[in-house]
Amino acid sequence: MELQAQKEHWREKYERDITSVKPEPEPSEELEAFSEEGKMLKGEIKQLHEKLRSIEKKDARREAEIEFPFLKDKKEEFDEFLEDEENKKLSIKKAARLFASEKGLLEIEPKRIGLEKPTGGQAKPEPSYSADEIRYMMKNDWKKYERLLREGKI
Repeated sequence: MELQAQKEHWREKYERDITSVKPEPEPSEELEAFSEEGKMLKGEIKQLHEKLRSIEKKDARREAEIEFPFLKDKKEEFDEFLEDEENKKLSIKKAARLFASEKGLLEIEPKRIGLEKPTGGQAKPEPSYSADEIRYMMKNDWKKYERLLREGKI
């Protein structure tokens, strides 16, 4: 008897839950509520929304490529990364940051501590003269030889 009562209870609960959920109207029923002009406007609005979404997506992609220039080189890999179900929900910038970190493309330079300034890199080396060139200048171009000697370049 008790088992029968439980079955009956759950069957009634199931029927209550099913009847309380209203089925969503089908698109054809919705369109019947609008006039021909309303249907046409609704279609145009839908097209404009799709166009706006595509423009926003292109703009976000462009901004991400500016911030992360390596995305241009790895376009196909990044597109595959975006196709993943988990990554579709992310914004383009967050997806680009995640893609870069997964691929090890983010280079973080250590912050320099203290008063020391970065050095090196831009100074051009001065030309050095061979022994034959120095002998030639000594014999044929004394003024240049004397100037280089005074400046300490020889």
